[in-house]
Amino acid sequence: MVTNSELQRVELSGWRTGLANLLDKENRAWWSTRRWLMQSVLWTVIVNGVVTAMVFLLAPKTGQDPLSAGIEMLFKFGGMALAIGTIVLVHDATIGERQLGVTEWLLSKPVSRPAYVLSKLLSHGLAVLVILVGLQAVLGYGLLWLATGEPVALPPFLVGMAGLAVNTLFYLALTLMLGVLTANRIALLGASLGVALIGFLAVPLGATVSTFVMLTPFALIHVLPAAVLGTPLPLSIWVPIGITAALSVIFVVVTLARFERLEF
Repeated sequence: MVTNSELQRVELSGWRTGLANLLDKENRAWWSTRRWLMQSVLWTVIVNGVVTAMVFLLAPKTGQDPLSAGIEMLFKFGGMALAIGTIVLVHDATIGERQLGVTEWLLSKPVSRPAYVLSKLLSHGLAVLVILVGLQAVLGYGLLWLATGEPVALPPFLVGMAGLAVNTLFYLALTLMLGVLTANRIALLGASLGVALIGFLAVPLGATVSTFVMLTPFALIHVLPAAVLGTPLPLSIWVPIGITAALSVIFVVVTLARFERLEF
């Protein structure tokens, strides 16, 4: 029986040392403040504001199918917007603390370096998946249902959501990696936003997605609308999803390896 809870010994183990406390710190920064609410409202206006304008205003005036136009906006424009949003939200996650000396102070405590990196990845990953992907996809589904008068087929829509989640986490992993490889915010933002822009421009407007593009992570935002609508693709939608997920894992491994060798 423990008589003084304030003096309880905390058992530490390897790479998990300090992970629970760091996760609590990072999650409180998201969910114990108004940050989650502000970001929810902001990205709802950006993503589903455009979807609303398309399905209720532009599509009827131009004779487009509201369903096709809405899905195109939700997954293609939305995929690009959420990628940029992720980069902006997490670009300072490690650089800011390094420059302020917070990282050095934290690592002087019983905290392992892998725990520090993983706390950033897991906490920001949860916030991105809930606010930027889950919330926007659910609201978008409701808007499409309202505009067409019937629900969108759920299985292909869930595939689209999976692709959107993987695409967003790809840019999260990329940004965290660059935040460890460089301490220059401008270089980080330039590189990560440049990659996102290349991905958006990988397929010219109106062009058919080639087999080669399907083998890159840049294919996702271009092929997700087709996958949701059931349009034939040169390769299975799971090919770019799998490649993008694999590259994200590689980014995480590089981040962990590089952070272990950083000097503070």
